[in-house]
Amino acid sequence: MAVRLSRDEFDALVERAVAGIPPGFRAQMANLAIVVETCGPEPDLLGLYEGRPLTERSVLDPLGTPDRIRIFQRAHQEMARSRRELEQIVADTVWHEVGHYFGLGEREIHDIEARRERRGALAALRSLRRR
Repeated sequence: MAVRLSRDEFDALVERAVAGIPPGFRAQMANLAIVVETCGPEPDLLGLYEGRPLTERSVLDPLGTPDRIRIFQRAHQEMARSRRELEQIVADTVWHEVGHYFGLGEREIHDIEARRERRGALAALRSLRRR
Protein backbone atom coordinates (compact mmCIF):
# COMPACT_ATOMS: atom_id res chain seq x y z
CA MET A 1 0.00 0.00 0.00
CA ALA A 2 1.36 3.41 -0.98
CA VAL A 3 2.01 6.12 1.59
CA ARG A 4 0.39 9.49 0.99
CA LEU A 5 1.74 12.77 2.38
CA SER A 6 0.93 16.37 1.69
CA ARG A 7 3.50 18.33 -0.27
CA ASP A 8 4.58 20.15 2.91
CA GLU A 9 5.07 16.85 4.78
CA PHE A 10 7.09 15.41 1.91
CA ASP A 11 9.18 18.59 1.65
CA ALA A 12 9.97 18.19 5.35
CA LEU A 13 11.21 14.62 4.71
CA VAL A 14 13.52 15.91 2.00
CA GLU A 15 14.78 18.71 4.29
CA ARG A 16 15.56 16.14 7.02
CA ALA A 17 17.37 13.97 4.48
CA VAL A 18 19.52 16.92 3.43
CA ALA A 19 20.20 17.77 7.08
CA GLY A 20 21.36 14.16 7.54
CA ILE A 21 24.23 14.61 5.10
CA PRO A 22 27.47 15.00 7.06
CA PRO A 23 28.29 18.67 7.73
CA GLY A 24 31.61 18.50 5.88
CA PHE A 25 29.80 17.55 2.68
CA ARG A 26 26.89 19.97 3.23
CA ALA A 27 29.41 22.80 3.56
CA GLN A 28 30.66 22.03 0.05
CA MET A 29 27.19 21.97 -1.49
CA ALA A 30 27.15 25.39 -3.13
CA ASN A 31 25.06 26.62 -6.03
CA LEU A 32 22.82 23.55 -5.73
CA ALA A 33 19.03 23.60 -5.64
CA ILE A 34 17.13 20.60 -4.28
CA VAL A 35 13.53 20.64 -5.46
CA VAL A 36 10.54 18.38 -5.02
CA GLU A 37 8.32 17.64 -8.00
CA THR A 38 5.20 15.53 -8.12
CA CYS A 39 6.33 13.26 -11.00
CA GLY A 40 9.50 12.62 -12.91
CA PRO A 41 10.08 11.92 -16.59
CA GLU A 42 9.72 8.18 -15.86
CA PRO A 43 7.13 6.81 -13.40
CA ASP A 44 9.65 4.85 -11.28
CA LEU A 45 12.37 7.51 -11.22
CA LEU A 46 13.00 8.66 -7.65
CA GLY A 47 15.46 11.46 -8.24
CA LEU A 48 17.61 13.14 -10.83
CA TYR A 49 20.80 15.19 -10.64
CA GLU A 50 21.14 17.85 -13.33
CA GLY A 51 24.35 19.79 -13.55
CA ARG A 52 28.09 19.57 -13.74
CA PRO A 53 29.67 17.48 -10.96
CA LEU A 54 32.21 19.17 -8.70
CA THR A 55 34.96 16.90 -10.05
CA GLU A 56 34.47 18.39 -13.53
CA ARG A 57 34.57 22.05 -12.48
CA SER A 58 37.37 24.56 -12.43
CA VAL A 59 37.83 27.63 -10.27
CA LEU A 60 37.94 29.52 -13.56
CA ASP A 61 34.40 28.44 -14.49
CA PRO A 62 31.88 31.25 -14.32
CA LEU A 63 29.21 30.85 -11.65
CA GLY A 64 26.12 29.88 -13.59
CA THR A 65 22.67 28.70 -12.77
CA PRO A 66 22.55 26.28 -9.86
CA ASP A 67 22.87 22.56 -10.35
CA ARG A 68 19.64 20.86 -9.47
CA ILE A 69 18.55 17.71 -7.70
CA ARG A 70 14.95 16.81 -8.42
CA ILE A 71 13.14 14.51 -5.98
CA PHE A 72 9.92 12.95 -7.29
CA GLN A 73 7.25 12.59 -4.64
CA ARG A 74 4.81 10.21 -6.34
CA ALA A 75 7.44 7.55 -7.14
CA HIS A 76 8.62 7.58 -3.52
CA GLN A 77 5.10 7.29 -2.15
CA GLU A 78 4.22 4.45 -4.52
CA MET A 79 7.31 2.50 -3.49
CA ALA A 80 6.94 2.87 0.28
CA ARG A 81 4.74 0.65 2.44
CA SER A 82 5.09 2.74 5.60
CA ARG A 83 6.07 6.24 6.61
CA ARG A 84 9.31 4.95 8.10
CA GLU A 85 10.18 3.18 4.86
CA LEU A 86 9.29 6.35 2.92
CA GLU A 87 11.67 8.38 5.08
CA GLN A 88 14.46 5.88 4.41
CA ILE A 89 13.84 5.83 0.66
CA VAL A 90 13.87 9.64 0.54
CA ALA A 91 17.10 9.77 2.55
CA ASP A 92 18.70 7.18 0.27
CA THR A 93 17.61 9.06 -2.85
CA VAL A 94 18.90 12.40 -1.60
CA TRP A 95 22.21 10.76 -0.63
CA HIS A 96 22.42 9.07 -4.05
CA GLU A 97 21.83 12.28 -6.01
CA VAL A 98 24.24 14.26 -3.83
CA GLY A 99 26.80 11.56 -4.68
CA HIS A 100 26.37 12.47 -8.36
CA TYR A 101 26.87 16.15 -7.47
CA PHE A 102 30.21 15.18 -5.91
CA GLY A 103 31.18 13.34 -9.10
CA LEU A 104 30.41 9.75 -8.20
CA GLY A 105 29.12 7.46 -10.94
CA GLU A 106 26.37 4.86 -10.55
CA ARG A 107 28.80 2.00 -9.89
CA GLU A 108 30.68 3.95 -7.20
CA ILE A 109 27.45 5.00 -5.52
CA HIS A 110 26.10 1.44 -5.53
CA ASP A 111 29.38 0.13 -4.07
CA ILE A 112 29.25 2.74 -1.29
CA GLU A 113 25.57 1.99 -0.63
CA ALA A 114 26.35 -1.73 -0.36
CA ARG A 115 29.13 -1.04 2.16
CA ARG A 116 26.81 1.25 4.11
CA GLU A 117 24.10 -1.44 4.22
CA ARG A 118 26.62 -4.05 5.42
CA ARG A 119 27.80 -1.70 8.18
CA GLY A 120 24.18 -1.11 9.19
CA ALA A 121 23.49 -4.85 9.28
CA LEU A 122 26.64 -5.44 11.34
CA ALA A 123 25.66 -2.71 13.78
CA ALA A 124 22.20 -4.28 14.15
CA LEU A 125 23.77 -7.68 14.82
CA ARG A 126 26.11 -6.19 17.43
CA SER A 127 23.22 -4.54 19.23
CA LEU A 128 21.32 -7.85 19.29
CA ARG A 129 24.34 -9.63 20.76
CA ARG A 130 24.56 -7.07 23.60
CA ARG A 131 21.07 -7.93 24.79
